[in-house]
Amino acid sequence: MKDSKSIYLKSYAKINLALDVTGLREDGYHTLETVMQRVDLFDKVDIEWNAGGADFVIDIMTNKPYIPRDERNIAYKAAMLMARQLKEMPRGKLKINIKKHVPVSAGLGGGSGNGAAVMIGLNRIWQMNFSLGTLSKLSVELGADVPFCLLSQASRKFHCSLCTGIGEKIEPLPKGIEKWFVLAKPPFGVSTREVFQAIDGCEVLERPDMEALIKGLAEKKDNIIFDNMVNVLENYTLEKYEKVALLKKQMAELTGVEKVLMSGSGPTIVGVFQCREDATRACRILRRKGYEAYWTS
Repeated sequence: MKDSKSIYLKSYAKINLALDVTGLREDGYHTLETVMQRVDLFDKVDIEWNAGGADFVIDIMTNKPYIPRDERNIAYKAAMLMARQLKEMPRGKLKINIKKHVPVSAGLGGGSGNGAAVMIGLNRIWQMNFSLGTLSKLSVELGADVPFCLLSQASRKFHCSLCTGIGEKIEPLPKGIEKWFVLAKPPFGVSTREVFQAIDGCEVLERPDMEALIKGLAEKKDNIIFDNMVNVLENYTLEKYEKVALLKKQMAELTGVEKVLMSGSGPTIVGVFQCREDATRACRILRRKGYEAYWTS
């Protein structure tokens, strides 16, 4: 392990092209099927390691004052997880500076991506030489979205993947959607735990056909893709949070939008656009309405 080293990484957001809840495990976790795709909206993660001293110190910095900088932060947890894999705890100071662009508590995997970036970065800085498979298995301890975020950051092969189990079983798909996306959210977050705890009590009228979706993606057939871009968690979030339902309705009314659905447990609503100009115009309109909105590919 070198005395001093730094690395810069991009921590990408993800969207769910479809999400179905398939069961409930004895430990309380739900099993699911979801197709996740990486998008080009990202946080910037700078990691600096300086060896020396008596203790292992983690210093988290971020441009968002409301984000915790202690053991509640998933980047902090990721650093501790990697440190525990060494033969003995490292001694020195680890600085992690996260410049957030991905909305927080939004169903876009922002925190999960930060944790994944720290694991990838420390694997290099500390010369641990863990394979992607090993890192992916370890990352499940941090959260169900972290394995996909890790693999999709580290390898183009996983940019679009079918995720099953609690999200940790990942099968890369040959193609995702090559479109423009508008990601918009109201000025509040939604608890993933709350949504999953409540979804079993909701009536689900429509579920995605994952095989059809994957076939549609491979053959670039928009009608099949859009028919199966279904997120069953909308059955709770849109009913519980009227402002999320309103945002979905407003997104659907914008010029050029081809498909609208919620990402993850929400509250972010994703609009799919063929034309970049339509996407950027839609983004401006939604910002004027008071939403946090981004366009990306």
